Formats: sequence, C-alpha cells, structure tokens
Amino acid sequence: MNDNQSTLISNHGEDSIDIVTILKNIWKKRRLVIKTTISFFFIGCLVALLSPVIYTSQTTFVPQVSDYQSTTDNRLGSLASLAGINLNPTETTSDNYLSPLLYSKIIDSEEFSQKLLDAELINSKDDKFTVRKYLLSKKSSLFSNIIQLINKYTIGLFVKNETNNINKEILKKYNFISKEDFALINLFRSKYSIEINEKEGYIKVMATDGNPFISSQLAEKITKSLQSEIIEIRTNKIKERLEFSKEQYELKQYEFDSLQKKLSEFKDSNKSISTARFMSELQQLESDYQLQQNILINLASEYNNNKIKLNKDTPIFSVIDEVSVPNKRSKPRRGLIVIIYTFLGLILSVGFIIGKDPVIDLVKELKN
Repeated sequence: MNDNQSTLISNHGEDSIDIVTILKNIWKKRRLVIKTTISFFFIGCLVALLSPVIYTSQTTFVPQVSDYQSTTDNRLGSLASLAGINLNPTETTSDNYLSPLLYSKIIDSEEFSQKLLDAELINSKDDKFTVRKYLLSKKSSLFSNIIQLINKYTIGLFVKNETNNINKEILKKYNFISKEDFALINLFRSKYSIEINEKEGYIKVMATDGNPFISSQLAEKITKSLQSEIIEIRTNKIKERLEFSKEQYELKQYEFDSLQKKLSEFKDSNKSISTARFMSELQQLESDYQLQQNILINLASEYNNNKIKLNKDTPIFSVIDEVSVPNKRSKPRRGLIVIIYTFLGLILSVGFIIGKDPVIDLVKELKN
C-alpha cells in the first residue's frame, strides 16, 4: 500500500516538474514569444487593411398561394403550400409538388446564373452595363492577362479547339457553356447565397460586392429571377392544361358555330316543308347541335376552372425586408483579423518552444 502511494506521489511529482520545466523554458525564451506575437500582430494589421471591403445586401420574402392552403398550418406557413404539401385532405397536390429544398438547387444551377449574366446594372453615374461586362472588368488584371497570353502561345498551340467544329445549333440544344462563361458563372455564384427557413416560412437572398450600390442591384435581380423560376416550375403543368383546354374549346366553338349556322340555314330553306324526311333530318341536326352545345359548355367550364386554378396556384411573394443599399461593410472584420493573427503568433511561438527539444531528441533517436 505504501509502495503504491509512493509511486503515485513520484509520478505526480514528475508531472509537476515537467510543467514547471516547460513554463521556465517559455519564460527564458519569452523574447521569442513577444517578438513573434508582435510580428503576427503587424501582419494581421496589414492583412486587415489590405483585405477588400465587401458590402452585403439582402432581402427576405415569404411565398404565398391560396388562402385555404396557407391558413391550415401556421408553422409551415406559405412555404408548405408553395411546396405542394397537402394540408387539406380533400385536395390533391400531385401536380403542384415543389420542395423548398429545391430552391437552393435552382439558385445554384449554372443555367440560373447564365441567364443573369445579361441582366442590366447601373452605377452611381447612371452608366448602364451588363453583369457579364461588370464581372469581366473585375476579373481582368495584368497578371491574368499575362497568364492568358502564356497559355495561348504555349499550351494553346498544341490543344485544338474542338468546339469550333461543332454545329452551333447542337451546342444550343445541349446548353453548352463556354469556358469564359463558365469562369464568369463561378465568379458570379460566389457573390450570392440563399437561406431557407422552413420553420418560419421565409426565404432570404443575400448578394455581396465591393460596391454597395451594385450589391443591392444584384440582390434584387437574383430575387426576381428566383421568384420567376419558382412561378414557372409551380405553374408549368397547369399552364399546359390551360393551353390544351383553350385549344379544344376554340376548336369545338368553331364546330358549334358551323353546326348552328347549318341548322339555321336548313330551317330557313325548309319553312313550308313538313315531310317525314325533313323532320328526321331536322331532329338529327338538332341532336348534333345539342350534343355539341353540351360538349362546348363542359369545355368552357374546364377552361375557366383551369384559369382559376392557375391564378390560385401562382405564388404571391410578400416582401418582409426590402433590398436597400448597405451603409456598413460586412467584410473584412478588421479587429477580429488582428486578434486571430495575434493569437496565432502566440500559439505558434509557444508551440515551437515546447516542441523543439522533443523533436530534436526524436530525430537523434531515429538516426541512431
């Protein structure tokens, strides 16, 4: 028992001696710690001052559809109804389903960004330009131009441009994206993001840029484009049904008008005739007329119902937070950058002091 206690005391003493030794070693080399920490402090100051200023614009909106859908479940709110979730068991929603999780997929798609490259922006001087031109002006620099020239006259001499031999119609059919557009799309996609709060039922769109006025325009363009895509996907099937019912209604309307004219002409041309043959033909025409009239009434009802359903299923977006030009930068957080670099310098210097001797001893053992 005494041996065990003495062993524990000796081990505890060795641990205490190790900690004290480490602290003494750090204290002896405190100048290295101070110099490294101060150096990293100034590096942090330099990084904080040279980091580009970024402004963030955002808007928050709530998508809503018909009243009977949006009032049955307040927690899911309008996002649930827009998603086509059947909150009323008497309604069928197989044609309307659109998961809120797909909204982020829409905004992250290359096609979504490619459409916005041709959107028009203006600056504070009222100069108009496209998103593509603005991104190209930000992307172009002396260094990148030199790299492009080197690639063109070195690697580019041995690499064939196969797209020149491909029919442009085929490229258009398969939504071909050029290398230049692909680079611009990646640059553009880094400037915006979407946040979906399914519990609260809102969608937040954020856009960033070094120009606060441009960032607010980007947020507005992206939001409107996203809303248009949601409406298009949401109402695509009902629009097809509406168009089909309209075509059928107009076709039957033409047939009904022709039959009505034929019946009128038949009656007018046989006013004084009352033969059995006349009555038979008249009954046949009247029967056809009645049938076509019933069909036309049903088609008109279906056409009107589809129009009502289209209006009911078309989302309405209630804006909670309007887009505004930000007055305060979102990045860089200069104070935090300086603190992080200072702390990093302190940790690295202390780690170097603690780990230097064990590493040297380990290397010597490996050599021996």
